[in-house]
Amino acid sequence: MAPLNPTSTTPTPAAPKHIDRPRLYTDTYYRFTYVSEFANFNETDIAALKAAAPLVAPLVPTIVDKVYERLFSFDITKGVFLQRNQGFEGQLASDLDHLVLDSEQIKFRKDFLGKYLVKLVTGSYDKAFVTYLDWVGKIHTDTPSKKSKINVEYIHVNALFAWLHGFLIETLDAHPALQADPEGRAKTLAALSKLLWIQNDLFARYYVRDGAEFTHGTVARRGLSLIDNKVVGWLVGFAAAAAAVGYAVGKSNLLG
Repeated sequence: MAPLNPTSTTPTPAAPKHIDRPRLYTDTYYRFTYVSEFANFNETDIAALKAAAPLVAPLVPTIVDKVYERLFSFDITKGVFLQRNQGFEGQLASDLDHLVLDSEQIKFRKDFLGKYLVKLVTGSYDKAFVTYLDWVGKIHTDTPSKKSKINVEYIHVNALFAWLHGFLIETLDAHPALQADPEGRAKTLAALSKLLWIQNDLFARYYVRDGAEFTHGTVARRGLSLIDNKVVGWLVGFAAAAAAVGYAVGKSNLLG
């Protein structure tokens, strides 16, 4: 065996940073900070997003229109808009055939999405802003604190994020101002990519079961899909039947 070299200059690996797992599920800002740090989303990225704000702002109406055109491409996502969302007091379309892109409730939602997109590139990214990003995720689920009972299943949320990511990257990559600044373009696109994944996490937390032991199962219950509910119902029914059989057998043994 080769002798150890006491003069080796190989750097000693840094100890991994400790992450408090329970806090990831009970402290929204701590969760945001961890995911951001892991993704290497930092002040440089925030600065890149804010620098791109003058370029993004004029594109917002087009982006919003494209988002809703995409959502209207499938009946399962279009159908969500037949439900009354919190804050909307106007007239609702009665069915998919009467729901169009200039319907009153769609205009209401488009206005919300437009403001949200502007905030993404102008926000302070402090605790209050992170609370807002978390709220955006929460309102798409059927939570007790919501007046409406709309629950958008996560498969559609994730699909929209995938489409939106591709659309935004292609749109901004071709922007003349960014084409003239390759370094700035790279920083802007990287920052936007990281941000969308971070926002996606603040949606996903209300669907997955991870950390349910720290939140008394409230997040997990919100995320139960129709199939999950059927499985749970089957298991409960099976347990009840098994208990009944056990009781009957036990009773017959006692009587025998």
